[in-house]
Amino acid sequence: MCERPAAAREGDIHRDPADRWIVRAYRPGDEVRILQLFRRVFGVDRSLDRWRWQFQKNPVGRCYVRLAETPSEELVGQYAGLPLRVTLGDRTVIFTQIVDVMVDRRFRLGLKRPGLFAALANEYIGDYLVSGEVPIGYGFPTPEALRIGQRVAGYAPLHPVVRLVLDLGDHQRDPLSWRARCFCVEPVDRFGEDVDRLWAQMRPRVGVATVRDSGYLNWRYADCPDVRYTVLTVRRRFGGDLAGVAVLRLGIADQSVAFLVDWLVPPGDTVVADLLLRHCEQRSREAGMTQLQAWFRPSGWPTQLLLQRGFRSEPTIYHLVALTKIPEISLERLNAQWYYTMGDSDIY
Repeated sequence: MCERPAAAREGDIHRDPADRWIVRAYRPGDEVRILQLFRRVFGVDRSLDRWRWQFQKNPVGRCYVRLAETPSEELVGQYAGLPLRVTLGDRTVIFTQIVDVMVDRRFRLGLKRPGLFAALANEYIGDYLVSGEVPIGYGFPTPEALRIGQRVAGYAPLHPVVRLVLDLGDHQRDPLSWRARCFCVEPVDRFGEDVDRLWAQMRPRVGVATVRDSGYLNWRYADCPDVRYTVLTVRRRFGGDLAGVAVLRLGIADQSVAFLVDWLVPPGDTVVADLLLRHCEQRSREAGMTQLQAWFRPSGWPTQLLLQRGFRSEPTIYHLVALTKIPEISLERLNAQWYYTMGDSDIY
C-alpha cells in the first residue's frame, strides 16, 4: 500500500512540510519548462511539437501529469502517464503508461528515502489509481528504474521483455501458400474505418490490449511529428476487406535495424501473417536494414509464429511492470493475457 507523504493539501496542490517544493497538476504553458527539465535530466532535446502530440493530442483527451516546483517556481520533478483505452474483459478502461519520470539531480537524495520522487509517485498514484480513475499504471522500466519503482511506488514486475530478432542477410523464406494469392499487400498513409472492423474482429481474441482503432493508430503513427512509420496492409483481392496490418520503423539514429512496432493479424491466420512478414522483410532490406526486431508477450501467438519463422529470442534491459490499487484486478491475468508490441512503449 502506497502511503501519502505528510504534506499540506490546498485543492490540487500538495506542499512539502519543509517548504522545499509543491506537487501540483499540469497547467497550460508548463510544457516549455517540462522540456527544459527533460534536457537537464536526460541531456536530450525534445520538440514542443512532440510534447503536444504526445500529451495534448492524445485521443483519450486527458493529461495525467504531476509536477514539482520550488517556491521560486522552478520546475524540478515530473511523474507523467500517457492514457490509453484498453480492453479488459468485456470493458474498455483507461490505463496509463508511466513515462518521463524525472527529478532534478539536486533533489535525488530522496530516491533512497522518502523525498521528492516518492512525493511525486504517491500523489500520482493517490490521485489517479487509488481514486479508481485509472485501474492500471504500467511501464517498461530499465533495471535501475525498476528497482526504484518497486521500492518507492510499488511496481509489480510481470515479466522481462524479450526481443525477437531476424537477421536479414541471406535469410530465405519457404514458398508462400497458394492461398496467399487471394490477398494483396499495399502501403497506406492513414488508417480508415476498415481497421475499426478488423480490430472489432480481433478484440475478443487478444485478451488485454490497447484499443487499436483508427483514432489510436492514426495518432500513434500517422500523426507522430518526428518519426516516419511505414504502414503495410493486407487486403482480400475480392471484396477488398482488410485482413492484416503491420507498422514498421526503418532505423533509429545510426542503427540499421527495422522495428516491427505494431501488428494486427487475427490469431492463427498464418497465411496473412506469412505474407505480411515477407513484405516487412522486403521493405526492410530495400531500406538497407540488417535486422528486423519485434516485441510480443513471450507466450503469445505472434512470438510462437516468429520463432517458427526463423526469428530468435534475445533478452532486453526492459521489464513489463504494472501497478493497481483495485483488488478485483488480477495481475496474474494481465501477465498471461497482455497483448503488446513495441508501439505500446514510448521507446519506438
